[in-house]
Amino acid sequence: MDFKSVFYIVIVSCIIGLFANYLNPEAIPLIKKERKLVWDSDSSIAKSNSENYESTLTIKPNTESREPVAITLKQAYKLYNEKVLFLDARDLPEFEISHIKGAVSLPYYDFDKYKSLLDTIPLTTPLVAYCDGKDCDLSIMLSDKLYEKEYGKVYIFYGGWVDWQSANYPVESGYDQN
Repeated sequence: MDFKSVFYIVIVSCIIGLFANYLNPEAIPLIKKERKLVWDSDSSIAKSNSENYESTLTIKPNTESREPVAITLKQAYKLYNEKVLFLDARDLPEFEISHIKGAVSLPYYDFDKYKSLLDTIPLTTPLVAYCDGKDCDLSIMLSDKLYEKEYGKVYIFYGGWVDWQSANYPVESGYDQN
């Protein structure tokens, strides 16, 4: 078989694969859609802090949907004081170095390995997912996964670890996942 034949086989295979993907109702998107953040219903807080964040964010109240909503540092700290469960979407080594006090490690890229942990968390439990900060989208992706698993109240702490640390809020190190 010569190079020309192999080339044609590869091209025809790619075309057939793209066509099959196009016809599939669960097709893999060829272009990733940009995820727009929806802010919690306290839009006055979100609007006042939005100038510090990327201009592409959609800032609108989310009062009807159960989809994950973004929250600011002030809202995250309020939920922290109400003993809401914080989930750290970063890798375990980063979590062990330091994390929000009382947070639980649930690395996005190892999500499936944490099924036993998720089984202990009732679907009605409010959850706050965070990662490094506004340049990190692991908390958004983790929140979307938790939403798919039917968790009803999921928040995305958009400022994440960077904002929390800058505010000198409670942190700890090590790994204690009881």
